[in-house]
Amino acid sequence: MTEEKKKNKERPVEKAKPQPEAAADKNSQSAQPAAAAEKKDAKNFQELRSDIPEIRPGDELKVFYRVIEAGKERTQTYEGTVIAIKNVGISKTITVRKNSFGIAVERIFPLNSKLVQKIEIKKHTKVRRAKLFYLRKLKGKASRLKELR
Repeated sequence: MTEEKKKNKERPVEKAKPQPEAAADKNSQSAQPAAAAEKKDAKNFQELRSDIPEIRPGDELKVFYRVIEAGKERTQTYEGTVIAIKNVGISKTITVRKNSFGIAVERIFPLNSKLVQKIEIKKHTKVRRAKLFYLRKLKGKASRLKELR
């Protein structure tokens, strides 16, 4: 009986050996998509625009955006304050808020889009946080930001 127990104990050890090999196969399979992701990131890095200035939250900007309507093309300017920046490589976006005839309007611009012709920074302002969503609650003079000198 003791010999049978020893044999039973040895069998699971033998069965355990194929499991790490299976794990090694999974690791090699996951390495292939990682290599593909690196190639994709390199391609996206080449497509990044270099003519976009360094933008920070609180900056007042003028964004020149190409609009295509009914087969016609024109450039629309959008002036406002940057309240949020999403830093995700090629899909980097900025949220710009402006006050138009007493109504606040926000618009999200993809920075690496070909529709954004150029961006001019009018002034840098002093802010102490990355997302300025608190400006949504403020109205009039309360929503002003101090300019950096």
